[in-house]
Amino acid sequence: MKVPHVLNCAAALLIFAALTAAHGGLSQDDVNLLQDPGGWEYISLTDSDNGIQTTHTCFDGTPHPEQCSGTLSLTAGKTFVQNVRIQGKSVQRHGNYQLDGNQLSFFDELGTRDGPYTIELDSKAKSLVLKMAQVRIQLELEKEYRDKSKKAG
Repeated sequence: MKVPHVLNCAAALLIFAALTAAHGGLSQDDVNLLQDPGGWEYISLTDSDNGIQTTHTCFDGTPHPEQCSGTLSLTAGKTFVQNVRIQGKSVQRHGNYQLDGNQLSFFDELGTRDGPYTIELDSKAKSLVLKMAQVRIQLELEKEYRDKSKKAG
């Protein structure tokens, strides 16, 4: 029995949708947002060590630009640059990253792997959460962060 072409296409679409959902894949629009040329601003960093949640005093959800700041930029060429300034000292990391579905891993200039982090991207709020085991990092699209800072100041 010959299956009509329309049914084959519908079955293929259902399989693709199921595989995408199972792998937590990002849409192309999500990937484009993730790779925004302006990058992402660090908002908060929490670490639950031995079940006790701690928030980094510098990245606690409230901007402290005079004490600390941090940005993360991801390019379409699968490279990243992370700039962090804490207590007057600047640290930069760079290297390559790998995006696999909704999992993001970093490989810095020394080849050290960091991740994989699970990505939670909110395109409407322009926010990004990276989660791995006990670590939760919240970022905001740099453009949005600057606009909010200008309005608040």
